[in-house]
Amino acid sequence: MVRGFYMLGSGILTQSRILNTISNNVANVETNGFKKSRVTSKAFGNMLIERIDQQQTPIGTASLMNAADEAVTNYSEGAIDQTGRKLDFAINGDGFFAVQGETGTVYTRNGSFNLDSDGYLVLEGQGRVLDGSGNPIRLGTDDISADGQGNLAIDGNNVGQLAVYRFPDNAALKTVGEGMFQGDSAVQTTNANVLWKSLERSNVNMTEELTNALSSQRGLQSCSQAMKMYDTVLDQAVDISKI
Repeated sequence: MVRGFYMLGSGILTQSRILNTISNNVANVETNGFKKSRVTSKAFGNMLIERIDQQQTPIGTASLMNAADEAVTNYSEGAIDQTGRKLDFAINGDGFFAVQGETGTVYTRNGSFNLDSDGYLVLEGQGRVLDGSGNPIRLGTDDISADGQGNLAIDGNNVGQLAVYRFPDNAALKTVGEGMFQGDSAVQTTNANVLWKSLERSNVNMTEELTNALSSQRGLQSCSQAMKMYDTVLDQAVDISKI
């Protein structure tokens, strides 16, 4: 009976974690380059099952309950829209732009850049955009042109290149902000396909997220109602034991 409380409590915590993750996905549906997440679960507290006979024959194991494990990021590409804005860039295929963050270099798919007061290319709220040598890119003007490799030019003269980095395993990246990541072993790619005057949108599918939210909400309500039933039964059992 008490084991049921653990299972239901775990269900409530898991569904709450799922709902929080879905809420974050929905909140960032308009965030350029944002990558949605989902919560995985794992078995917790396995119990050995045996048949009681002359030698207690093992039958197998059973999990006492499932618990939320971690939030896994989905790195699939979002839709790419043409904006016509000269400081907008998108990466077609795998890869990330590098930005000089407050705690070190961070990587992002968000190419909605601007110029700071000193003429450097920046991602608002994060820092200056870096080239392949790890140096900030200074343009001084937004009257630029760009090619498919991220080379930037003013009046036909090359003034820098947007570096595109790839990782051996994107799943090993650490999320450090909405659409921002950090990781080791970043390598600048030589065959990047950079789209000028374009932006990659979030890969969040609102219909899918709302459907998952309804399902999770129902699961949460079911666990809550079942726990109330357990509580009522235990109260009655305690009252009977006092007679």
